[in-house]
Amino acid sequence: MKKVLLSSLFLSLGVCSLSYADNTDTSVCPADLKYQTINMRDMAFEYSQYKDHICAVLSIDISKNSDWQKDGSGWFAAGFGAETMKGSNMFIFVPEKLQEGIKYDVYANIGGAYGPTKPLDTKPTTGQIKLLLSSLGKVEFAIYPQRISGLSNSGKIDMIFSHSKARVYKFAPGHIAAYDDKAMNLK
Repeated sequence: MKKVLLSSLFLSLGVCSLSYADNTDTSVCPADLKYQTINMRDMAFEYSQYKDHICAVLSIDISKNSDWQKDGSGWFAAGFGAETMKGSNMFIFVPEKLQEGIKYDVYANIGGAYGPTKPLDTKPTTGQIKLLLSSLGKVEFAIYPQRISGLSNSGKIDMIFSHSKARVYKFAPGHIAAYDDKAMNLK
């Protein structure tokens, strides 16, 4: 059951933001978890290991991205298990335009030397990722490393991140920002 929650009022922008609870089970990622953060120029990734999964928040800093602030969301992605795009297990969050607010669908791919190696509309295998909450430029999710081929949870997981320009409502190669050589340190 999906619930619509009023998440925040951007007073500086004068815009109301809606959040969509894709999964309301708070036992997946309890509120009292301590998160570590990977900061980038206009993105952030927060993560915390919990039981057999990793709780994560991927976001675009709308205040540092005037195109997204003005024109709305594009897709954004987190890649797990490789220092560069090649070989990375990518989860791509693609906006679904609604009458009010925005919600994200999640797609999966493996990065290759010249782009994705699977069809662009490939969905994650059941049990790899659970989308918990989404709002403009922000997704909260749980990822299950043991269910992703080639991804080990050995304490360090290499990461990459990227995003498209504003108003991109379908995943297609061509990012305007990419951040590689990042890592989650889970020990």
